[in-house]
Amino acid sequence: MRRDMALTTRLTALFLLTAAAAASPIAHAGDEIRRLRLEPDQAGAAAVIVPLQTNLIHTTQVFPVDELDRVVAEAQQIETTLDRLDRLILASGSHLADVVRLHVVLGREDWREPLRAALAKRLGGAEAPAWTFVGGTPARPGAILAIDAVVSVAESPAPGRRVTKGVLTGFTKGSAAFSILSGGPRVFISGQAEQDADLATATRQTLRSLGDSLRTLGLGREHVAQFKAFVQPADSTDVVERELAAFYEGDTPPPLVLVGWKSPATTPIEIELIAASDAPAGADAVEYPPLPPLKPSPVFSRSARVNRGSLVYTSGLLGPKGADGAGQVQGIFDDLRGLLTEAGSDFRNMAKATYYVSDPTADAALGAIRPKLYDPARPPAASKAIVPGVASPGRGIEIDMIAVTP
Repeated sequence: MRRDMALTTRLTALFLLTAAAAASPIAHAGDEIRRLRLEPDQAGAAAVIVPLQTNLIHTTQVFPVDELDRVVAEAQQIETTLDRLDRLILASGSHLADVVRLHVVLGREDWREPLRAALAKRLGGAEAPAWTFVGGTPARPGAILAIDAVVSVAESPAPGRRVTKGVLTGFTKGSAAFSILSGGPRVFISGQAEQDADLATATRQTLRSLGDSLRTLGLGREHVAQFKAFVQPADSTDVVERELAAFYEGDTPPPLVLVGWKSPATTPIEIELIAASDAPAGADAVEYPPLPPLKPSPVFSRSARVNRGSLVYTSGLLGPKGADGAGQVQGIFDDLRGLLTEAGSDFRNMAKATYYVSDPTADAALGAIRPKLYDPARPPAASKAIVPGVASPGRGIEIDMIAVTP
């Protein structure tokens, strides 16, 4: 409790100092993107608060490759990846300074701070985004890092459409390099996995299951803004992209993000998605529609539909360095409680959680603490991935969250 009160005190002071100075204007008058920090010298925001009416770009993964699609030398990989990310964001109509969240697959934990520093230099004093790091091998052999981003953008290039996809030569093979999800209600669907030892078959069946879930929500494939797949082996891009292209039957699939995970041989892949929602807004800022025949759970919802308010993107939260698994999980949820309070949200208004776990004791502690904190009728949509690491020494779990201001 004392630790939580101290965190809240720090956040309150810093929020008052940074909210106005760090606000990014968006297309809707009177609304602002706000950023919260835990410490004055923190290399990134602890949380970024984004009004729901903001148009958001969701990118594909960006790898450190040259103009001939060859992975560059290790010494050049950070700058090359940031160069390519900058070009992709500019091509989609926005700027690097408007990044809301960066999600990084990182093969070397000692690159965590150099990557942050390299981005800070490019931002030239502008506020950094929320960061989430997951350790492991990127989907591209030879690459040490891969980055995807969520970015605010003033205008959608296709007014009247909720999701607009952009294809850029040299970034993807067959799928969109980015999509623009226009402001308004959206749905997060938890990771789904159909079992089969053959990756292609498991991917195909899982996409069909997701298609059924979309139809249950009154949506179609055209509403999807991004897929994220947890897959083994990590370099299975060609297999997953081929099945995704077949699922879209000649249309361009939205961006795809791949994260390597450890799973039983019969569950080589799990896929989650974010999509625009056309359903009439309900009474609550966030609702949790069931997706039968999938079974409900008291610690995660099969889907979460955000109707109004603001999205709260937290950085990947880590527990105290050197703490055991239970101490890390407790520390993360203490910090999360403080962040949600400062943002104007709480544990009953969380939309999407991602749990990256490499320590079995942390996994067990996560299973024990969630039922104590979550309303069993309103847990967030979620995916949990057993991963090689969380790109931070002495830690075995990292959690990022998308919450909603009620």
